[in-house]
Amino acid sequence: MAEKTTAVAQSAAERVQAGRQAVVAASGQAVALAKTTWTLIANRKALVAGVGAGVSALGATSYLAGRRAGRRTLGPITRMTGGRI
Repeated sequence: MAEKTTAVAQSAAERVQAGRQAVVAASGQAVALAKTTWTLIANRKALVAGVGAGVSALGATSYLAGRRAGRRTLGPITRMTGGRI
């Protein structure tokens, strides 16, 4: 009878320990997420500036690519004479 009681108590202690470890792991993940969120909030001006610069560069690049594609191709003689012939 004493052996059975000891086994039950040990099993319960192991389950409690497993539950405690799960709580510690979950709280660690929550802290990491909170730190990441706080870093993004604290650096939001730099983040917005970087996104704005990227969008501006993309727009300028696509505009220049469109202008380049829309130009007529000139032959070698036309280029040599500056378009007079």
